[in-house]
Amino acid sequence: MRFLDAVIIGIVVTAPLHPQVVERSHQPPGRLVDIGGRKLHLECSGSGSPTIILEAGGSAYAIDWALVQPRIAEQTRVCSYDRAGLGWSDAGPADETVEETTADLHELLSRAREKGPYVLVGASVGGAFIRAYQRTYPKEVAALVFSNSSNHIGISTKDKTGLIWDLTEDEIRSAYPLPASAKGAEPTHEGEPFDRLPSELQEVRLWLDRKFWTTFNPATTGPEATLSWRREFLQEFDEVEKSPSPVLGRLPVMVVSSNPILGKADCRSHSTAAACLDFLSSNTVHITATGSGHEIHLYQPDTLVKALLQTVEAVRKGVPFSGPDLAK
Repeated sequence: MRFLDAVIIGIVVTAPLHPQVVERSHQPPGRLVDIGGRKLHLECSGSGSPTIILEAGGSAYAIDWALVQPRIAEQTRVCSYDRAGLGWSDAGPADETVEETTADLHELLSRAREKGPYVLVGASVGGAFIRAYQRTYPKEVAALVFSNSSNHIGISTKDKTGLIWDLTEDEIRSAYPLPASAKGAEPTHEGEPFDRLPSELQEVRLWLDRKFWTTFNPATTGPEATLSWRREFLQEFDEVEKSPSPVLGRLPVMVVSSNPILGKADCRSHSTAAACLDFLSSNTVHITATGSGHEIHLYQPDTLVKALLQTVEAVRKGVPFSGPDLAK
C-alpha cells in the first residue's frame, strides 16, 4: 500500500509492465548495500561532517531529493536512500513500518560505513521515521530537520474516515483487505510536483512508479504499516504532553513548514501532529515556507537548502541556532 501525508491515505496499483517499460529499465544512481539477505539503494555524495541523511515521504524515492542533494553536497556529506520495497531497494518483511524502517536505516548506514552522528531530515511522514530513529539511537543523531512532517494522515475505514491517531486499531484493521479497485490505473506520467524534476529523472521516476504498480496487490496488503504509524504518533503526542521540559533537551531541531508555527494547544488537540514538532527541543527554529506545496524539497528547494546549511553550521560550531528558542 502507498501512503500519502497531509491527505487521506490513498491506494494505487498487478498487471505486467508494458514491454517498452521493461526495455527501458534504469540503473540505480547510487549503490546497492547488502543489509543481511536483501539490499537497499543508497546514494551518497560530498564530503565533510556532519553527514545529512534524507528520509523521503510516503511513496517517494531517493531521486526526489535531486533539487536539494547536489547543493548540500557542495558543503558536506549527504545521503539519500530508498526504503524497503521502494525504488531500487528490495522488499522486507514489514515494509513502511516504523520498526523495520528504523532498523533498516541503522543497518544500512553501518554497513555502508557512513559516519555519524547524523543530521536526519524527514519529509512528510519521513518525520515520524527520523523521530523514531533518534529515540532508538540517540547517540547517532546530531540534529533533526522536519520538512512539512507529520501533518494530517488519515484513512478511510469500513465505517468512517479519520486521522489514524484518532481511530482505534480495530477501526484501522476494518479497512483491510483492500478492494481490487484500490489498485488504480497504471501510471502514465509524472504530474505535480514531480514534474519539477529534470526531464530525465521524470522518466526514471515513472519507470519506478510502474515497477511498483506491478507488484502492488490490494488483496494481500495488511494494516501493519498504518498501525505502526499510529503507535508512533501517539507516542510522540504523549512525550510532548507529559514531559515537564522539552523531551529532546537542546538537540538542534529545525522545523520547515508551509504553515506558521502553532501553539501547544494545537499539539494537545491532536488536530495535526506537526504542531508538536516545535516543542520537542528548547533549541528549535521554525521556518515558514510561505506558499509552498507539501513537498518543500520540490516546490521551494532553496528554502530547504538554506535550512539544512544553517543546521550544519550549528552542529559544526556546537552553538544554538541563531534566533529565538521557539519551543520555550
